[in-house]
Amino acid sequence: MIPTQEIISIYILTYIVVFYFFSVFQRVKLLYLFRSARYHFTKIFYPYNSDDLSISKINYLHYFYIFFYILINGVIITYIVAFTDSGISETEGLTLIQIKDYFTINLIVYIVIFIRFLIINYVLGMFLSSKLKFIFFKNFILNIIIGNLMLINFIVYNLNSFYDYNYLIISTISLLGLHFFFQAKVYLSYVSKLEIKSIMYFILYLCAFKLAPWLWLYSSLF
Repeated sequence: MIPTQEIISIYILTYIVVFYFFSVFQRVKLLYLFRSARYHFTKIFYPYNSDDLSISKINYLHYFYIFFYILINGVIITYIVAFTDSGISETEGLTLIQIKDYFTINLIVYIVIFIRFLIINYVLGMFLSSKLKFIFFKNFILNIIIGNLMLINFIVYNLNSFYDYNYLIISTISLLGLHFFFQAKVYLSYVSKLEIKSIMYFILYLCAFKLAPWLWLYSSLF
């Protein structure tokens, strides 16, 4: 059995090293990420403007975004582990069999999301307007922000014995609620400014590519 503290130490060390690396070689993108986080929280009760935090070009295949893609999915599987079969607790660790099982689940999640990305980026990409693509990118930035907060929250929970399991449940619900709130703001702020054709593609995205893969994954695994 691998102790929880060792797993958390790996998370922290990797997190610090990568962010130091980004602060040296990807300072502009990192500043954009921090600026986005500050903007979302300081403007929490105000609608977004269509020109807020605009960018000239989106490259999801850049290693900066690939890292956060991996981090987000790692956070998802970490919380799944924590909430199932007693998962990763503050006092227990994981057996090699558990690590293998959760690694398999994580790999399936990666594959599903990657296939969804390819379909949207290369198949639907030719039909999508730049404004609609920006909505997707803005939601991805929100996923990065909330993913980082959830990772920090989980580390704080495991490193402080006075935080019990109820704290993890309440904090997780709060962060997920914040995530859905911010995403709803993005949708409401931009969809009203889209053309009818773009709105139809947007509805297709929500139904076929946002909800369907997760419903299929949930029914397959559970």
